[in-house]
Amino acid sequence: MPVPQQRDPELTRKRLTGWLAERLPSAGEPRIAVTVPQGAGFSHESLLVDAEWTDRGRPRSTRLVVRVAPAGYRVMPVSHLDDEYAILSALAGTDVPVPAVLGHEPDPGLLGAPFYAMAHVDGWVPTDLPSYHRAGPLHDLPAGGRAAVWSNGVDVLRRLHRLDPAALGLTGLRAPAGLTAQLDFYERHLDHFDGPGAGVAVRALDVLRAALPPRPATPRLVWGDARLGNLLYSGTAVAAVLDWEMAFLGPGEADLGWYLWFDRHLSEGVGAPRLPGLPGRTETVRRYASGAAAAARETAEHLGWYELFAGFRFALIANRVGRLIVEHGMVASEDDVPLARNAARLLDRALHERT
Repeated sequence: MPVPQQRDPELTRKRLTGWLAERLPSAGEPRIAVTVPQGAGFSHESLLVDAEWTDRGRPRSTRLVVRVAPAGYRVMPVSHLDDEYAILSALAGTDVPVPAVLGHEPDPGLLGAPFYAMAHVDGWVPTDLPSYHRAGPLHDLPAGGRAAVWSNGVDVLRRLHRLDPAALGLTGLRAPAGLTAQLDFYERHLDHFDGPGAGVAVRALDVLRAALPPRPATPRLVWGDARLGNLLYSGTAVAAVLDWEMAFLGPGEADLGWYLWFDRHLSEGVGAPRLPGLPGRTETVRRYASGAAAAARETAEHLGWYELFAGFRFALIANRVGRLIVEHGMVASEDDVPLARNAARLLDRALHERT
């Protein structure tokens, strides 16, 4: 849900012109146009930048997306924008499709907060609002196309989790590494995430701590926000994996749990029937495990824990989003924001399923 954005487009254009001139090949002083969205979400601000310049007498142009760290209202208590840039840089050239990055600016003086620039990638995204189970481009596909979209997303997870973070140079990420550190992080910031789902989240936290899965022999890069709404598609193929702000090092199954949980939230959690043609949980696990029966059994053994872990985090994040919407004056009270209530109810249901 967007919020009012007060950025000055002309000032932003002038400041980005000099910054891009140092990074675009033979750009001199590029001519750029900056599109400032009418509203920005409670996460990173995204600016669309069209740049034109002359290189050896030939006209050149490119379209970029500039991701700016939240300077005021933010969902997460801390920003790890430098982690995001490091991840995108490291994944370039792998079989996990990500936008090419142009540069990172840690100094907040230029745009009011640190930022990085990346290539714009054309494509379409399955919608969260309205839920893709109710409307939108995924809903409008035939059953076979829906299955391909879902399965190609699962394939991205499998390929990501086969990569060695050490070989990619990603062992120095600032995000808390491992499941215990992740639980500690959210518990330490419970006040930040306070809201209607806080009580059930605390109950879930106790359950999660009491049944931690074994540590993986080799921690993997966990995307953190692994869902269809963060995948850019060309047809039914994944063109780019977006939004790495929740990434951490840990077990890859954490992403699979979030992938399944968010789909459950967008169907059962909001009272929508699940789209025909989308593969179910068993088929999804089998594909993630490359069809190997032993690997599928190993993945499924603790998957319920990872789904609960996803529900715990999402309930807290939904709390925060609801509070920010009220603080921005977009609604009168949190009673007008169903997101947190829906997330808390689904988490409570999952806890009862475990008893």
